[in-house]
Amino acid sequence: MTHSLDFVGLNKKLFLLRHLIAGNKEFSRREQHYQGTQAEPSEDWEKYAARLRYMVSNDLIEVAAKFRVMQDTASLQVSAASMRELDRSCLESGSIGTVLEGEVDLTLRESCNKIIHATKFQLIFQNARSAVPRHVYSYWNGVCQFSGSQARKNWRVALDVYRWADAMDYFLEELSGNVDW
Repeated sequence: MTHSLDFVGLNKKLFLLRHLIAGNKEFSRREQHYQGTQAEPSEDWEKYAARLRYMVSNDLIEVAAKFRVMQDTASLQVSAASMRELDRSCLESGSIGTVLEGEVDLTLRESCNKIIHATKFQLIFQNARSAVPRHVYSYWNGVCQFSGSQARKNWRVALDVYRWADAMDYFLEELSGNVDW
């Protein structure tokens, strides 16, 4: 018997990540979060950015690790070629990210490996202007950058977490219909 596999928990995490991204800009505008300058960061910025980084990082690691366990468990019933084809079909609606350095085939499986093995992680923030009340604010744009090395070759990836979560959901939905858990 294998591990107990938590499809509902993974779907919940993926939903919450998408929801967090979708609402982040408005939340940051209302709270007037602004990263400021390096010389003068905003008063609450460090706490906000650290909390967000912690939440996103931990959710990504948990989802990636569980996803890899599910893939490996499913490989007992589904051929490797079928798993690769399903992975590719989940990416047809759009890219889940960009390879910034190194040679990486950014599939769902490989993106999970990069999340798990990254030695550096950062959220990418953007600045925007609010019309009423007038102020500048900063928000997470839904992109995370990961970097590390594999076989002494450096790699760096920018992951669009919203698109990644959508593709992961689709993969899990399709997989669950083809495997007797």
